[in-house]
Amino acid sequence: MVTVDSRPVVVGADGSEAALDAVTWAAREAALRHVTLRIVHAFAWPMLNVPTVLWQEGQEAAMHAHAELVLAEAEKVARSVAPALDISTEVVTEMALPLLLTASRHAAYVVVGTSGVGALADAVAGSPTVELVAKSHAPVVVVRGTPSPDRAEGLVVVGVDGSPQSATAVEVGTKEAALRGGRLMVVHVGRHGPAARLRRMLARTPADLTLTDRALTGWRREYPDLPVEERVATGHPAGVLVDLSDRASLVVVGTRGRGGFTGMLLGSTSQALLHHARCPVIVVAHRQGEAQ
Repeated sequence: MVTVDSRPVVVGADGSEAALDAVTWAAREAALRHVTLRIVHAFAWPMLNVPTVLWQEGQEAAMHAHAELVLAEAEKVARSVAPALDISTEVVTEMALPLLLTASRHAAYVVVGTSGVGALADAVAGSPTVELVAKSHAPVVVVRGTPSPDRAEGLVVVGVDGSPQSATAVEVGTKEAALRGGRLMVVHVGRHGPAARLRRMLARTPADLTLTDRALTGWRREYPDLPVEERVATGHPAGVLVDLSDRASLVVVGTRGRGGFTGMLLGSTSQALLHHARCPVIVVAHRQGEAQ
């Protein structure tokens, strides 16, 4: 039996298709975990797509009416994939980033889409995402579309670099693969350089194998029936993970590690992963591996 966090899965809704994709993923995840799905909407987000007729009632009333419509649609989508799910909805007078950070204190995951309208779109597309990941008290899930639950037999890919954060990512990925009755792939991306490339073309090095073996210490015993694959690759970490995401249900990474995954969600590497990954990405930040 898989032991999972009993706290709710929190998802941000802003009325966009991307946010509804995030709601769909979050609803399935909450159902797998048998926990509450909490759908939140920030009353202070700029509502660029509020129907004109609603503005006739005044700005505040229009935004409140729109918020209720957004939540009703999000709950309808969640019910369509998990009819018996315990769902709570909440409108908060707050901006997107503070809302999600506050919600993360009592969440198993914070889930967002990759594009949309208003401040949630900005939070995912730009630097606020880095802040969300760095400050969140829960892993952040960035949903790019909604792959079918049985895609690639529930393959969960985890990037490791030997850091405490990647060890936490392995824990998250292992439990996700076990929940889905799927399989786990633990990937280490080696250093660049002609000598390193030649060495890895010939064979995986003992150090690489030791790193992936260490990452799996204990988890093989806890989940003896879970199929596990260790893989050593060379190249750019984001490129390797994007390629693997084409057949994965999830990609899980840590941040602020060392080696190939250093700064995974900072700069161009983050943009490549967030904008080109072909499955949802779970990000475990630095502070999530620490005692809270």
